[in-house]
Amino acid sequence: MTNQEIANRLVGLLREGKFNDVYDELFHPDAHHIEPQSEHFANVKGVEAIKAKDAAMGEHLAGIESMEVGDAIVASRHIAIPYKLTANLKDGNQMALDEIIVYEIDNGKIVSEQFFY
Repeated sequence: MTNQEIANRLVGLLREGKFNDVYDELFHPDAHHIEPQSEHFANVKGVEAIKAKDAAMGEHLAGIESMEVGDAIVASRHIAIPYKLTANLKDGNQMALDEIIVYEIDNGKIVSEQFFY
């Protein structure tokens, strides 16, 4: 797959909410998640650990109010995607995310994702 094809597939899966398919199909097994702003998940290594991070975050969600995945920008080995999410939490509060996710590709697989918000 070209980097543009990876970007197109990534956006399609994200818009469908198929996050595990993203990890299983597009990520390298040793991929790296970087989110320095996060108290608990600043630096996560490996797809299985990234999936566990998502599952841990999901335990606090009562439901998704809205989700917007923008069009990808591809530049050499990187993909940037705007992402917005509003979720209802189990504690009755609401959480809103407005971020850019930057993915790095190497040899046809995503090797890192970094969240900016």
